[in-house]
Amino acid sequence: ATAAAQQSAVLARTCEGARTPLLAAANTPAQLTARQRDIAHLAAKGTTSKQIAESLHLSTRTVDNHLQTIYTKLGVSTRRELAALLQEQGGE
Repeated sequence: ATAAAQQSAVLARTCEGARTPLLAAANTPAQLTARQRDIAHLAAKGTTSKQIAESLHLSTRTVDNHLQTIYTKLGVSTRRELAALLQEQGGE
């Protein structure tokens, strides 16, 4: 569903001025927890999972699990896509 929402946002941008209730609802960003935001920002900066784990006093496995949840919520599958999306959203 998140990937479909991402695709619809891309398509909606090509339709200048398109406004419908469904498009407005689709513009509501997925909400990340504070911890997920911290991890997402660190990962987007190129910090490794191990480095993130050490700085936040977590296990590497926990960081990787958080990243998978973040990817699912935001409809991305790589750190590069995550970084681009966060930059596009102005840092969320």
